[in-house]
Amino acid sequence: MADAIFRGLHLFGALGMAAGLIIASLAAGSLANDGEQHPLAYQTFRRIYAYTALAALLSIAGGLMLWLAVGKPAAFFSNNPVFHAKLGLVMVLLVTLIYPAWCLCRPRGQNPLPRSLLRLQKSALPLLVIVPVLAYLMARGVGY
Repeated sequence: MADAIFRGLHLFGALGMAAGLIIASLAAGSLANDGEQHPLAYQTFRRIYAYTALAALLSIAGGLMLWLAVGKPAAFFSNNPVFHAKLGLVMVLLVTLIYPAWCLCRPRGQNPLPRSLLRLQKSALPLLVIVPVLAYLMARGVGY
């Protein structure tokens, strides 16, 4: 029973994080193309990133419980190079999105959005495809 609960939490957290990142990337692209500053848009970004951060924490907590407490033994994951690749890509994904979240959530003057912000957000999108593939392979025992 606990295994199913934590798998569900991990899945819903990952889906929520992916949805938040896709929405934030699309919204930042449209905001960068528009020359005007919209204070309400930045409040919306704060909400999007708050929900995305909550989903990421939920996914990480569920994943840690699956790794260390319930489900398959910890050795199944700890000795799997596919698992380590997935962990590394998730960390790269989270680190890549810290600067855009910080930049979009802080109060802004008349400064335009930096182009590096959009590049970082767009570079995170392919990772949203690769990480679930690695998770599927890892769960099926590839690499163990």
